[in-house]
Amino acid sequence: MRKHLRDCTLPPSRHEEVGAIRTVGELSGGQIADYLPTLRERARESDHRSRIADETVCDLARLGVFRMLQPARYGGAEAEILSFSEVVREISSACGSTGWLTALFGVHAWHLALFPTAAQEDVWGAGRDVLLTASYGATGRVVADGSNFRLRGRWRFASGCLHAGWALLGGQLNAEDGSPQDVSVFLVPMSDLRVELDWDTVGLRGTGSHNLIAENVLVPGHRMLSFVDCAHCRTPGQEVNRGALYRLPLPSLLGAAVSVPPIGMALGAYRAQVSWIRDRLDRSWSGLSWNTDDLNSARLAAAGADIDASWSQLAEDLRELTRCAETGGEIPLALRRKVRRDQSVATHRAARAVDQFFEHSGGDVLRLGNPVEQAWRNVHAAQLHALNDLDHTLAMYGAGELGVSGRHPMV
Repeated sequence: MRKHLRDCTLPPSRHEEVGAIRTVGELSGGQIADYLPTLRERARESDHRSRIADETVCDLARLGVFRMLQPARYGGAEAEILSFSEVVREISSACGSTGWLTALFGVHAWHLALFPTAAQEDVWGAGRDVLLTASYGATGRVVADGSNFRLRGRWRFASGCLHAGWALLGGQLNAEDGSPQDVSVFLVPMSDLRVELDWDTVGLRGTGSHNLIAENVLVPGHRMLSFVDCAHCRTPGQEVNRGALYRLPLPSLLGAAVSVPPIGMALGAYRAQVSWIRDRLDRSWSGLSWNTDDLNSARLAAAGADIDASWSQLAEDLRELTRCAETGGEIPLALRRKVRRDQSVATHRAARAVDQFFEHSGGDVLRLGNPVEQAWRNVHAAQLHALNDLDHTLAMYGAGELGVSGRHPMV
């Protein structure tokens, strides 16, 4: 099990294939295109093994994908969040699980940059390509131990934990009277945790989102970060990481990490559908060939419009967030609510588009490994993430528009 990627090397043929990308700062969705066929070839194997291949992790590390949101002082690119999202979208179009992990590994590195400097040094001082998994739900028990903390319990859905060297675990801190005081995240080396293998799912199988078990793990005080501080965009890490990237709201970044991949999955299904219909000359039940049936053309156009609309909306939201952060002022709560609304809506639009392809592709789409079948399973699995809960997100946005008091914790 590889925890550090510094020793990753690519064979000469693979290096030539991806050699057009010279530095992490030059990465973009278009430039990653040469690597997509390799990801498509590995997608079914990732499903079968319930994890993406170590070779894929090494390849993406060599390309610098995981360091796009990492601070420059630790060898990262500090790329704009929109540029990173473009790369995630393209990777997700070839392999949904790989795109999901790419998004999370990137955002987790960004999250670490908000921690105190000592915590960043604990991780990146030992290696610039160390990956972080996360389970933000406060499902385990946290007890203060002087200025430190002790963790016990089980944390679920730790995506990519088999490739990670560190974990970010959510936990609730209580006041002396036992009342809830704050929800925080704790930085823990994977060597202090046990992985409980339980990821056997319908979709996003390759993410390997297993459980993490902590048994009386001591966490130094500098490895704790309050969610409240993150929500207010005022964190210790900003003292050394002063770029606008690190003044963005945590919920907006986490929301992007789980909403951009579904758009990429839908885009991959769209491309596969177009190619399939163009090449299919036999007749459908209507008596028309598949590529001359106007209903097929209309459904394809409608689904494509949903995908384009979702991406355009999210891209503009990320641009607006970045513009606000660059001014150094507080990011308006109304914008933050809109971003979360658009992210959840985009995920459901993407699922609706894939449903169109799946429902009108004939029996061949049922074969495992069909790109539309893979996208159909993966996009519906992505919908189930808490941050993609459409009803609660829309209720939050509507309440804000009506001036109802109260603040949703993930805005």
